Amino acid sequence: MRFALVVSGVAFGLAFATPAHPQLPKEGAYAITDTYSGAFKSLSMGEERSHLTYELLGVSLSDSGDGLLHASSVRCLGATHAIKGAYDDSGFCVYIRPDGDRAFGTYRGSGKFGAGSTGTFTFVGGTGKLAGLTGGGEYTATSLRSTSAENFHGYLKAKGNYKLP
Repeated sequence: MRFALVVSGVAFGLAFATPAHPQLPKEGAYAITDTYSGAFKSLSMGEERSHLTYELLGVSLSDSGDGLLHASSVRCLGATHAIKGAYDDSGFCVYIRPDGDRAFGTYRGSGKFGAGSTGTFTFVGGTGKLAGLTGGGEYTATSLRSTSAENFHGYLKAKGNYKLP
C-alpha cells in the first residue's frame, strides 16, 4: 500500500511539475514568433480618424526552441490612433515564462490597416530571474482575417538583444 502511495505521489508531481529550463545567459539575442488574438474598443472621430484601445492575449515561441521568452504567455494593453487607415500604435506587455518569471516591455509602431505594422520593443524589467531585464529590438506584425468585427488576430516576428544584471 505504501509503495502505491509513493508511486501515485511521484506520478502526480510529474504531471503538474514545471519543466526544467536551462540557465539563461546574462545577455544574449532573441528571435521569437508571437501569435495572438484580442478585442478592441473603437472611438470614431469622423470619417477619417479613429482611436482604438485593445487587449491581446497570445503565446510566444522562440525560433531556436529555447531562451528568454520561449513558451511564454503574453498579455498586452495598447492603443492605436488612425488617420485615413494609417496608424500609430503603442502599448505595454507582460510575458509569463513557464517557470512563472515575468518580463515587462513597451512597444511603439506604425502601419496601415490590413497591411500589418513594424516597430520597436523595449524591455523595462521583470520578476524572479528576469528582475532588472533591459534590452529590446524590432518587430514586424501581420494581421490575419478576423472572426468578428470586435476581435483581431495576428502574429509577429521579433528579434533583438537582452541583458540581465
